[in-house]
Amino acid sequence: MNLPYFGEGARFHHVGLAVSAIRDVCPGCETTHDPIQRVNVAFVSLNGLDVELIEPADASSPVTASLEKGIKLLHVCYEVDDMEATLRECRRHGFHVIRQPAPATAFDRQRIAFVFSRTFGVVELLERGSEA
Repeated sequence: MNLPYFGEGARFHHVGLAVSAIRDVCPGCETTHDPIQRVNVAFVSLNGLDVELIEPADASSPVTASLEKGIKLLHVCYEVDDMEATLRECRRHGFHVIRQPAPATAFDRQRIAFVFSRTFGVVELLERGSEA
């Protein structure tokens, strides 16, 4: 059964994992600094699964608190066609917006947003082909 919580066109994109230092996990990986999210990220494939490695850019990064609590799996990400329509659909299914849409450096300034539900945890939404 398909649960279309993020709209019919939504497709799985990646999982986000918190790491203390990307270079320790993936020496030589190309990283991107995102000043809006206060993180550095690198994208790798782990036996066919796309993974975003996320390290805090500084002590004020929200990823710092996750690492201190031992939380490594930060989110799953879905690529969506229309951010506003997707957020409306999410709300209908009990998700709460925890980060409003904003351009993301790691995705060529495509907009991302974060939603949360007690059942599914944190979900990142990446707007397909948008321009900031």
